[in-house]
Amino acid sequence: MGTIGNILNIVTFLSQDYRTKACILYLIFSSSINICFANLYLIIYLVAQYSGVNIIQTNRPMCKIFGYISVCSAAITATCLFLSTLDRCFSTSRTVRYRQLSNWSLAQRLLIITVLFLLISSIFSLIVYDLYNGMCTSAPGLGSIAVIVYANIFITLIPHGGMLICGIITWINMRQMTNRINPDSGASNATSAVQKMNRQLLILIFIEALVDIILEVQRNITATYNLITNSIEKSIERQQIEHFVIQLSIILYTVKQGMSFYIYCFCSDIFRKNCRKSLKSLMNRLYCFNRHD
Repeated sequence: MGTIGNILNIVTFLSQDYRTKACILYLIFSSSINICFANLYLIIYLVAQYSGVNIIQTNRPMCKIFGYISVCSAAITATCLFLSTLDRCFSTSRTVRYRQLSNWSLAQRLLIITVLFLLISSIFSLIVYDLYNGMCTSAPGLGSIAVIVYANIFITLIPHGGMLICGIITWINMRQMTNRINPDSGASNATSAVQKMNRQLLILIFIEALVDIILEVQRNITATYNLITNSIEKSIERQQIEHFVIQLSIILYTVKQGMSFYIYCFCSDIFRKNCRKSLKSLMNRLYCFNRHD
């Protein structure tokens, strides 16, 4: 369901109504990363079911690569969502100089620089992830601390803190913009339609950001708690409770990678309309292509 949702995100965002917005570049890239990561999980699961061997838990190089991809992809998707909220913040600014920053050229440069930085900064995970007691996990002690600190800074604090700040500033900008609009000015239907689409785009981005913040924070709280209490002797009952909470946290964290499409559909009638239109157009093209063959 997550892969299908992310594919539909890309198909919809490539429609004519959306693809001119700079923030869409970040959302498309984020959906692409989610597709790759979800399919990686699926391949590992199918290989384990077919061969009876979990290559992540038995193969040291694969463990390290998987640890690197997990850390890096989480940082990239969170940062892409932050950059999309930053773009909306720029686009609603009263200052022309800031509004000009909302453009595809800058978005492409920012995305390339950000991805390169996160790819390089995540390299440490190739060192700290390894097989311990038959499990692929970060090294006890400094290794686990390094992963937790990196996750709290580059997956939680910076991107989600940025989302909150951009959300507040954008809300203020929208209020000021609404107050400046004269209801008797007789705005054209085309202008009203563009304003409605921009408003719904803002809403769906910031609702996704809010959901992402909640799920990311709960995951980091459980991971940090597990690290701090790892050396404490615990009763069997406490271990079972903590194991259940950690597994639930992981499930919720994994689900968030594929829920953006369903959030968009729930929040925006324009997104639903564009999704149907894009799918219809795609089906017509495939039909015409098959007829020519």
